[in-house]
Amino acid sequence: ISSIMVFSKQVRNVLRSGVPWKRCLQTNGLKTFGCHELGFRSASSDAFVFTPDNFPAPKLPSNLQVVDVPLERATDESLRGLGCLVHDPDDFTTEKKTFEIAKWPRPGWRDLDLGTGDEAGTTEGDFEAWWKGHFFYGKNLAIATSNNFYLDGLGALPENASHSATDQPDYIYLWMSDYHPDGGQLFWPRTPTPFVMCLGPASKGDDIQPEDMRAFLIPAGKGAYIHPGTWHNGFYVAPEFAKAGPVRCLTRQGRVHARISASWAHEFGKLLKVPLK
Repeated sequence: ISSIMVFSKQVRNVLRSGVPWKRCLQTNGLKTFGCHELGFRSASSDAFVFTPDNFPAPKLPSNLQVVDVPLERATDESLRGLGCLVHDPDDFTTEKKTFEIAKWPRPGWRDLDLGTGDEAGTTEGDFEAWWKGHFFYGKNLAIATSNNFYLDGLGALPENASHSATDQPDYIYLWMSDYHPDGGQLFWPRTPTPFVMCLGPASKGDDIQPEDMRAFLIPAGKGAYIHPGTWHNGFYVAPEFAKAGPVRCLTRQGRVHARISASWAHEFGKLLKVPLK
């Protein structure tokens, strides 16, 4: 009986918080049997799954709520806790101990042996981004996976977006973000180009909310480095900078490349609207 009373209290807390029932397990740690007995689903049963097929072509719902994210000027101070500005990509390497690689998680109570668990180092290559009408795509050529081609955002609401559009929006709608628990990530444009990143604190973990995200404008000639666990997704540029073809960034990140993603559109019924300049 006491277990049922505890569970009932947890249910009331979820209702009061407004958290969707499909996220009750993830957010509140409710027992699996409790949600399923009441006919509710866990987050894993119907959350958007980021596959090589649907990541570049997600079926986004219409009439999504828009969350306006103000654009901040990127400085080391404004990026504190999320990352920092990059003045030279060679400043961030594992050899200099300035590029963070997270220790391999321990499966039990025994500690890792000294000098082990973070030896995979980094991988690097081009991260390409381009506009096709209202659709902003990204492709990460630094990682060894076929799941490296993304629809990063839209220049119009999903129900109005067109691949043949010729207008040049000065904002982008973001439908998802992700983080890497295994290491940091660096972005450095091959040609000096201002770009935008939308970041969320690692401290929020999997309980991140759309309202936790902040947008930053990185000036031309600079890059950005983010800490392990920082929520993000690639980089965004105004259409005028991609007229001649994809904008290319050097990206450097942990070789393991663990990626954990959240769909703002499918999980929260929201889009983030981020200015591009």
